[in-house]
Amino acid sequence: MADISMQLHIAADPDTVYAAISTTDGIHGWFTTTAAAEQGVGGAHELRFPGVEEPWRLHITEAEPGKRLVLTGENGPWTDTVQTYEILARPDGDVTLRFTHSGFPGVDDAYRDFTYGWATKFTQLKAYAETGEPAPFFTG
Repeated sequence: MADISMQLHIAADPDTVYAAISTTDGIHGWFTTTAAAEQGVGGAHELRFPGVEEPWRLHITEAEPGKRLVLTGENGPWTDTVQTYEILARPDGDVTLRFTHSGFPGVDDAYRDFTYGWATKFTQLKAYAETGEPAPFFTG
């Protein structure tokens, strides 16, 4: 199995970052404008992308506002993979976001594409959380 792991400093408070990754409006602000996100354990996130017929669905397995969100892929290329977002408050009021996307069967072209993809999307997430200015990577 192969995992993608990333960490970034975001000049925003934990609740702002959590809202960006866990709510429909938040996801629209940095990732894709065609998403729907339910709240709490047992809920689901549904993400649509241009050129992809079926939405990718993720099941919420852990949700601790301002601290942690864990999503498990239900279909598409993320089937049975797990996305873990850990929001660590810093003494200066900012956060460190630790992200792990685990459970890929191996290091192949899809894994490499997702690794690069997350890096580019987190640039958008950081900018959105810090400024509040929406700039989604995927639109329509």
